[in-house]
Amino acid sequence: MVPPWWLLVAFVFGGVSAALTSSRVVRTKYGDVSGVIVTPDNRRLDAVEVFRGVPYASPPVGSLRFMPPVTGSLWSGVKVADRFGPVCPQRLPNVSDETAALKTMARGRMQYLRRLLPYLQNQSEDCLYLNIYAPAQVNFGSADKISPKPVLVFIHGESYEWNSGNPYDGTVLASYGGLVVVTINYRLGILGFLNLNSNQHLKSPSNYGLMDQIAALHWIQENIAVFGGDPSNVTLMGHGTGAACVGFLMASSAVPDVLFHRAILLSGSPLSPLSLVRDPVYYGHQVSKLVNCSPDLQHLHLLNCLRDTPLDQLLNAQLHVPEFTTAFGPSVDGVIIDVGTAAESSRLGTQSNGQDIGPGRPPEDPKELVLANGFGPAILANPSARQRLLSRLSRFDLMLGVVRAESFFAFTGDDVQYGIEADRRTKILKTYVKNTYKYHLTEILATIVNEYTDWDRPVQHPVNIRDETLEALSDAQVVAPVINTADLHSANRRNSYLFVFDYQTKYGDYQQRQGCIHGEELPYIFGAPLVGGLMHFPRNYTKSEVLLSEAAVIYWSNFARTGNPNEPQDQDMLHKQEHGRFKNIEWTAYETVHKKYLSLDTKPKLKSHYRAHRLSFWLNLVPELHKPGDDVPYYHHMFQSDLRGMTFKPGSERTTSRPSPDVYYRGQPPAIMQQPTTGNKTTSGTSDGGTANGTNVLQPPPVVVASSSSSDRGDGDNDDGGIGSGGRQLKNGPSGDKDDGEGGGRSSSGSDGQDELGGGGGGGGAAYQTFPLALAVAIGIGCSLLFLNIMIFAVIYCNKSAGWGGRRGSSNSSRRTSGAGGDAEDLQQQQQDDRIKKIKKRPENGGPMTNLCSTGGYSG
Repeated sequence: MVPPWWLLVAFVFGGVSAALTSSRVVRTKYGDVSGVIVTPDNRRLDAVEVFRGVPYASPPVGSLRFMPPVTGSLWSGVKVADRFGPVCPQRLPNVSDETAALKTMARGRMQYLRRLLPYLQNQSEDCLYLNIYAPAQVNFGSADKISPKPVLVFIHGESYEWNSGNPYDGTVLASYGGLVVVTINYRLGILGFLNLNSNQHLKSPSNYGLMDQIAALHWIQENIAVFGGDPSNVTLMGHGTGAACVGFLMASSAVPDVLFHRAILLSGSPLSPLSLVRDPVYYGHQVSKLVNCSPDLQHLHLLNCLRDTPLDQLLNAQLHVPEFTTAFGPSVDGVIIDVGTAAESSRLGTQSNGQDIGPGRPPEDPKELVLANGFGPAILANPSARQRLLSRLSRFDLMLGVVRAESFFAFTGDDVQYGIEADRRTKILKTYVKNTYKYHLTEILATIVNEYTDWDRPVQHPVNIRDETLEALSDAQVVAPVINTADLHSANRRNSYLFVFDYQTKYGDYQQRQGCIHGEELPYIFGAPLVGGLMHFPRNYTKSEVLLSEAAVIYWSNFARTGNPNEPQDQDMLHKQEHGRFKNIEWTAYETVHKKYLSLDTKPKLKSHYRAHRLSFWLNLVPELHKPGDDVPYYHHMFQSDLRGMTFKPGSERTTSRPSPDVYYRGQPPAIMQQPTTGNKTTSGTSDGGTANGTNVLQPPPVVVASSSSSDRGDGDNDDGGIGSGGRQLKNGPSGDKDDGEGGGRSSSGSDGQDELGGGGGGGGAAYQTFPLALAVAIGIGCSLLFLNIMIFAVIYCNKSAGWGGRRGSSNSSRRTSGAGGDAEDLQQQQQDDRIKKIKKRPENGGPMTNLCSTGGYSG
């Protein structure tokens, strides 16, 4: 528990003055409530009435654990809403030990978390509360009627397993933007997203966290009018994982149309590979085993067992979760998140991947595609589900955006300070590929490394390698899915506005090199620079940063009010002399042809086609590579390091497109895989070496790296930023690499990642895998044409040599029959001929010279 004095200091000096109890009593449908009056630390900003810790549903405790939220009960008397409600139970990152923390995160991230985590200490299962920030109604009760304000609901991010809406103070946004701002708490981790339904055809609600958000929106519709908000004008805004939640609610048929009307996605999308837990049942069963609840129990009995389990046992269950994945988060339950069925694809006459269904080929279940590809590719591959998604998205105006360094938190303190070497780069990307994709992993990894290597630099500096790796992860996890969402939404001609927040706080937590880090835009959106900081946000800002925050608040409030960020503001900007740089910018709506976006910086610009080449790589090339293919053995999709030591019976060949999921994203060590023999087929891809006990040891094939190509580098090439200059010795990345779930991220020799790219390794005995029939035919034809060309060249050479030798013979005869003085000429000519013969017989490499022609040549 955080000492009360700490919270008091944070509150008083957090950009707002001390709170005064409000005399106004608001009557909701569940009881009366009063709040506090807060005055922002800026004389140009009006006071705000704040209601903290207002319950919006019954406490999900006891029999209501792992259940959808239930309508809250009535209360008597006046509830004084002057303090935050408890946050939902969660396991927080450990930043108490600086040395240990810097092995998993950058120093700036550690400093940020040390400011944030004190607001998350008060935890309880009774946590379904919201906070309301409304412009103070000083003339409430007078004859003049106050027009209702637009409502902006914020869904927090950071993680599906920890954080809260409490630390995000909406005071400045409500005051300067003229909005009613609402932040909410919702269930997280196992309590919010446990899914034990292994029956793919049974719809069973399990996204309790998303249902909490829906319940909060229902409460807002019922009660926000008495706080001065307009229930017919609600905008839902989410950041990171919260943005993915907003996207799922936009796409869900379980969400009524009237709950919200516009959406803002900040650095997140439901189409991101990280947005969905693909195999939630696996992790649910793992927790069940750890708390002595048998996974073999019937679904309902297993849930009852977990309801009776003490909370601390559930939270302390240690799971092995691979990097770039999460154990608990939104998953396909058929209720809130649905991707359709195979029958829908069958009725449309198409396979789930969009191909025609051949004779006797049943359509693939979209839920199986989710397991292999994630939510985005699965739902977009099903024509019926795709059409439903487009129809659902078209109901909302949408603003969405990204920052430059979205995946910065994947790097350690040493990575950020010194850069990384090529082998660590390969390990990081290999871990991502291994835990994200299922097919052709080696090929996907090779193309990523090729695409995100600066081939213009003869020597790859560790800092540049880190920056390119950061771009690769950011593009893959966030930027490409967000742009894909914008493309889908704008296809139905709804208002779509894309922005790139391209400014990094000068006196912030992070070094001035990577650009804006994930989350650094939030202080500007909530107006922290206008009052010298809020809650856990930084406190030192320049004059230009204050102006940028002011512009951001205006853009956001305009969009929440009308769906167009360009609408004029009701009041003048606080800094009139410098507002022209923003006032003269017309933020053009995004569409799929010109792809206009606003670059939000201290000098904003309207640009187009953000990182077009790199995003085409993720949106076009990688999906084409990530296909199972026909007649491809399943071990073809695996990394070489995963194949070492695995054995296969002679004749075993698996051509199905689904390898064991344990190998790819569950993080379990690969077992000995054996398949029944199929007729007289032999195992393709086995080595020519001997067998042991009738079992061939499989040797992985070598990998061909894609050729280098020119790639765009964003807005310009990165410089070394001074790192490594002045005699500073560069260090490699930390020896303790992050675990990829199967040990792929750790290597004592440091060559594991290089082997996947065809480098390193050395050592003989590499066996070659059987190629598809078409490739073999092409190689055969090529060899035949090469042999034919050699024969033609030999014949031409022999003919020319024969003609030259005949002419030389005639010349010698004529010289021998010449008159007096011919002996001297003959002797000279003979010496010259001897030199020519020696030159012709001299080999280029010192070996014997062979005569291609047996007749007609010059024989001396």
